[in-house]
Amino acid sequence: MIKAVLFDMDGLMFDTERLYGRAWQNAAVLQGCKISDEAILKIKGANRALAYKILREDAGEHFDIDKGRQKREEYIVAHIKEHGLTKKKGLDNLLKFLKDNNIKICLASSTKREVAIRYLKMADVYKYFDDFTCGDDIENGKPAPDIFLKAAKKVNTDIGESLVLEDSINGINGGLAAGARVIMVPDTIAPTDEIKGKVDDIKTNLDEVIDWIMKENTRMGS
Repeated sequence: MIKAVLFDMDGLMFDTERLYGRAWQNAAVLQGCKISDEAILKIKGANRALAYKILREDAGEHFDIDKGRQKREEYIVAHIKEHGLTKKKGLDNLLKFLKDNNIKICLASSTKREVAIRYLKMADVYKYFDDFTCGDDIENGKPAPDIFLKAAKKVNTDIGESLVLEDSINGINGGLAAGARVIMVPDTIAPTDEIKGKVDDIKTNLDEVIDWIMKENTRMGS
């Protein structure tokens, strides 16, 4: 049975991945460089070391990644301050369903804890979470399994009874490597045939996850 759900954040809970991509590309332009759309897709859900490697190779040797990150963060902060956060369809319904059914809820996001907590509070969903595992809590980020293993442990749940919700290939591979059940809710990346064959299911939005959990737990409990 599903006893815990481990949530990715960007692109899964909030419509922020497109913003992050634009922010990186803007940072490159300010340095007279260019980051391709393909590179932006490759870094989605990746740990910092892998993301930096991809961006440096794509933008070229003249791109200062540290200065670029600073400009990226300034761009993101300014945009969210002006426009706020857009929640993905079904987020509130799913969180309420999980809480009402005593299914543990833990964040498993590569984002820094300070930023992640701020976003959850801004979106008024912080109250639903039992615990949080963030990028600065672990040594090996996605696609390594560490963040999911730690998240399940924090909510005292076996990883095999935990459901990972992800939109990125890196995150999905991390969840699978951990031994969790995995559902992909696509955002900017469409599922490949390979991914379709690996995950437990693919859902259009978070509302659809509710029905999947209900059926799975009924099946396992019968």
